[in-house]
Amino acid sequence: MKIATYANARTTLEARKGVVKAFITALRSGVVMGFLLASNGLLVMTGKAFLKRLLVERNIPEDDPRNPADYGLVWLLGLLQSTINAYSPVQDVADSCRTGAATSVIFGLALGYKSVVIPIFATAVSIFVSFSFAAMYGIAVTALGMLSTIATGLAIDAYGPISDNAGGIAEMASMSHRVRERTDALDVAGNTTAATGKGFAIGSAALVFLALFGGFVSRAAISTVDVRTPKVFIGLIVGAMLPYRFSAMTMKSVGRATLGMVEEVCRQFNSIPGLMEGNAMPDYATCVKIFTHASIKEMIPPGALVLLTPLIVGTFFGVETLAGVLTGALVFGVQIAISASNTGGAWISKEAGASEHARTLGPKGSAAHKAAVIGDTIGDPLKDTSGPSLNILIKLMAVESPFFVAHGGLLIKIF
Repeated sequence: MKIATYANARTTLEARKGVVKAFITALRSGVVMGFLLASNGLLVMTGKAFLKRLLVERNIPEDDPRNPADYGLVWLLGLLQSTINAYSPVQDVADSCRTGAATSVIFGLALGYKSVVIPIFATAVSIFVSFSFAAMYGIAVTALGMLSTIATGLAIDAYGPISDNAGGIAEMASMSHRVRERTDALDVAGNTTAATGKGFAIGSAALVFLALFGGFVSRAAISTVDVRTPKVFIGLIVGAMLPYRFSAMTMKSVGRATLGMVEEVCRQFNSIPGLMEGNAMPDYATCVKIFTHASIKEMIPPGALVLLTPLIVGTFFGVETLAGVLTGALVFGVQIAISASNTGGAWISKEAGASEHARTLGPKGSAAHKAAVIGDTIGDPLKDTSGPSLNILIKLMAVESPFFVAHGGLLIKIF
């Protein structure tokens, strides 16, 4: 993260020399972050396997000072097409800005809904083929294959925010218009790479869920999940509701944080003399404090929803209802995640204005550009908050559920 943070300013400086050098700087910084995180995960897993082997073969506990791996492990833990503006979908959304923000929002939502079709068919085909060859083991191996690209996925996902921050630094530093155009071009490419990374994350979440769901039904001794059973059908309905409720909570959290920030900005403009004219410096620390506090506090209710739902449903309604809840959450959660990510990505891509097509709609400050900015503002929480966080909803519920199945769903036997 420190390297990625330093890369923000470095990318801005390299943009003065050309797009290529700025692109290389941002991408290399993303690669460092992606490959370090992936390699740290592998090294930690290898260290844990070594510790378990010592425990079994030599009867040496994991935290024993004689164990040489403890120090190494402590050291490691301490280190620890729908969005490309050259194609017609995003151009259609950009064209809709001519008539105002309302049509831009309508076209963006329609694009997000339509973008679900191809990923869902691709996921369905991969599940069918892998299950035909090796049943649930084949699905698990397929999920592992998608997760094996995590280093590259993190690299291209980290490149996007670096480019975006570089553009913000160029704007705040009052750098030349040419530098801003170059950072805008990098930002558009970053939106595309971020959408690609999110697509892989959503697909891998679905496959990982199926592999974990296989373990859940196996431990629960459920041969089939019969939709005609009232308990299962009720679970399906409740599970289908969870992604909507979770998304509403995260979106509302963004809205509350934004409201607090807007009030603080207005207060500073009214209370700090010369701020509007550029003769005084704003209080950045207070703004950072507001967002940091909100980002931690507002994630408690969604996190509690994810953690408590499988526990409550499994304890009071049984494993059949919980199987329905998990299935409903997967079916609807994956599609909402894809739609939200691609809708937000499309709005942001058409707002960037780096392509010749986008510039024909009007300069910055025009009515079309203002409509694009409104779409961008709505798209940010969809693309960066609700969409990616649904992966956590899907996977965490599937990870948590099998733990109390072996105990008959009774809390007293767990604790």
